[in-house]
Amino acid sequence: MLRIIIVDDEYPAREELKDMLEEMEDIEIIAEFEDGLETIEFLQKNDQADVVFLDIRMRHKDGIVTAWEILQLPNPPQVVFITGYEDYAVKAFELNAVDYILKPYSVQRLEQTISKLRSLTTANQFTNGNAFEFLRNNLTVDQMRLFVWVGEKMVVLHADDIIYIKTDEKGKPVIYSSKGVFMTRLTLKEIEKTLSPAQFVRTHRSYLVNLNKVSEVVPWFNNTYMISLDGYKEEQVPVARHYLNDFKSAFKIL
Repeated sequence: MLRIIIVDDEYPAREELKDMLEEMEDIEIIAEFEDGLETIEFLQKNDQADVVFLDIRMRHKDGIVTAWEILQLPNPPQVVFITGYEDYAVKAFELNAVDYILKPYSVQRLEQTISKLRSLTTANQFTNGNAFEFLRNNLTVDQMRLFVWVGEKMVVLHADDIIYIKTDEKGKPVIYSSKGVFMTRLTLKEIEKTLSPAQFVRTHRSYLVNLNKVSEVVPWFNNTYMISLDGYKEEQVPVARHYLNDFKSAFKIL
């Protein structure tokens, strides 16, 4: 049984897709929404969805941003993009979503997608490096954000909230932010790929720093540096030799 959510801000398009899917065997439409906000709120509380059919262009929160937020859920469902615009098909493949379907829908094309979904293994195809790279290239800085779990709720961290990120002794990232200190299920490499390289720079294998928060750069031994950060004076962050050129380039240090 495939449990499906349909997200489209056009009611007739939702109804058409729902009618076609319900004609197929072992399909259950568990919810339908007209924007990404409602979708994320539902998925935060319910993890029984297998697939989200997600329109890319919507009036409020579009499908690209919604996909980015789905990506960060603990057990994200598969995503199939639905769109009336041919150019978005290329983006869907770059994102490595399961599939994309162009409007107007055809039964044959929809059956191909359902067949592909049934053949997938339990390993989620959506959470991978290609997806993160695509999202970083298609979201604005204002749209970039991380989601961290605190108890049974999620806290939204916008890029400007983050001061720096450091891996602990077990290699798990700890996010130091203006909203507090948080853990995340993402790896440091995945976080680095999701955030803008114009704003965040790796200074050490264990540190990712928000350049906008750097308040002091202090020369250190072997022509390296130690940096201080606004909003978190308790720790100086090293700039290792391996990452020195990128750091100097970001700050135009000759």
